[in-house]
Amino acid sequence: MINEFRKTLTKVIHLRSIIGFNGLVFALKKTPVIGKLLPDRLYSTKFLKVIFWIFHIIVEVFKLFIGKIFGLGMIYLLSLALKTAYMEYEQAAGVSGQNLFASFALFFFLIYALCGIVLRRPMFKCTPEKEYLVFMLRMNARKLDNTLFIFDLAKLVIGYLIAGIIAAICGAPIWLWLGIPVLAVFIKLFGTGLQAFSFRMKNKRHKPMKSSFVGWIICLTMIIFAAPFVLIIVANGYYVPLSVLLMVSALLIVLGVLGFMELNRFDSNLHRRALNDNIVRNEVSMYKSPDTTKNFKKIKAGGTVKGDKKGFEYLNALFVKRHFGMLYFKPIVFTVIIFVIMGLAIFAFIYGYYSRFGAENCLNMVGRNLLNLILFGHYEDALMPFEEDSGFAFFRWIAQYQLLAMFFPISIIDNSFKSTQAMYINCDNSLMTFSFFKQREKIIKLFDIRLKQLIKVNAAPAVACGLSADLILFYTGGQDYPFQYLVTILICLLMSAFYATIWLTLYYLFQPFTTTVNVKSGAYRAAWFILGFVFMIIIWIPSHSLILAGIMLVLTVLFVFIMRKLVYKFAPKTWKVKT
Repeated sequence: MINEFRKTLTKVIHLRSIIGFNGLVFALKKTPVIGKLLPDRLYSTKFLKVIFWIFHIIVEVFKLFIGKIFGLGMIYLLSLALKTAYMEYEQAAGVSGQNLFASFALFFFLIYALCGIVLRRPMFKCTPEKEYLVFMLRMNARKLDNTLFIFDLAKLVIGYLIAGIIAAICGAPIWLWLGIPVLAVFIKLFGTGLQAFSFRMKNKRHKPMKSSFVGWIICLTMIIFAAPFVLIIVANGYYVPLSVLLMVSALLIVLGVLGFMELNRFDSNLHRRALNDNIVRNEVSMYKSPDTTKNFKKIKAGGTVKGDKKGFEYLNALFVKRHFGMLYFKPIVFTVIIFVIMGLAIFAFIYGYYSRFGAENCLNMVGRNLLNLILFGHYEDALMPFEEDSGFAFFRWIAQYQLLAMFFPISIIDNSFKSTQAMYINCDNSLMTFSFFKQREKIIKLFDIRLKQLIKVNAAPAVACGLSADLILFYTGGQDYPFQYLVTILICLLMSAFYATIWLTLYYLFQPFTTTVNVKSGAYRAAWFILGFVFMIIIWIPSHSLILAGIMLVLTVLFVFIMRKLVYKFAPKTWKVKT
């Protein structure tokens, strides 16, 4: 039995590696310039396959454990912090430190695990390797599903046992960090048994296997409303008794046993039907006529352009006029959110003066502080709003020397991807049928117009991000050199322009969109994976904000110049309609 399990698991991992390797080579072959240099025999190079297989194993191991170790480790650290606070303020009289720690850890773990059931990964999801092994090589579907399920349970137990080292350091009782992996297995059995039971009931009534979107929304809403309840319990010094949590755990163990019994009743024929039903649903959704109205409800059918714009400038102005809601909704929402957070921070700033100096002197001192900041660039020592503790020193260091980290929020608020998607679906999809539209001069002219438009669209949230960084500087002592506040805003604007240039260039070089509003380009995904990896490395590089502004200005201008050259040379061939 163990030998069969090993053979099946090896086949699956090996097949995943082959599929990933072929997909990567295919994406590279479709990449401009690089694709022409790569020979076709790259698909059959054993040396590269072995290297990719080793890399695939490392990635699998990383994916296996990092989430579980991180999730449970954070629970243990949070439990330790709460236990220390409760013991210090004597909010749990008569309860030992170990039992208090166990109560918090078990309470948060149960919430964490039950959320995992709601946001579960379907056991019967028909991945490419499952489709190949079951429907082409006629492998027993039940054996394959059970092998992968046991593999998931093994990852779960090993990851939680490794996280138990953190629990042991925090002083947790041994039964807790050994018992939580066992409890996790039963919760996993319960959740998977629910999936099997749901499909078996639907199969009896000849209904297709599909997830209930309404049920998922209800569960997610319950989780969202439960979060404030948990915070209220902790903030008021309460905790759930360990005996109650152990009773809930015992109930989940019983449900896990029932889930195991349900899985045991799920024969190979049902496994095969479930996988086949998944394939059928994918094929139906693939050939179903696209409903783009759901994605583009904010489009206005009418609208005129004021002024004397002509040619591509008129085309772009008309596009913006009709898609104003789609283009500006996300930037406006994020800008409002950032300003609301800043407003709360300013309120906390003023309230800090009020609590320290009283209502009469509050506005006077805040005004004097602002005046000193504007005239002299720093606070008076007596009017520092906060003491220089480690927390505020850390945030000040980020605002001064780690502004590259702003790439992360700017990438979230950027609306360039949605904008390029709208450009293709509602404009370029039709105009690409005309030869004049794909001439080099016309392409680069429209590229310049659209790049300016994307920079304009994303400017407001970028400025808001810069102002939030300035607020951190203001809170922690003011600017260190003249115009530091303006320099910080300039850096965020340059990052936003850099990001918009990347999106628009990749759209012209790969054109990944289909008429179903999907991304169909392995090279496009590969390019974003590589760029994302590069960004993850770059954001950790420390640099002074003034030096960073100069470097960013030069790099942005140089980057736009190079991208224009690439678009001018390759876009006439790569910028095309995909079915």
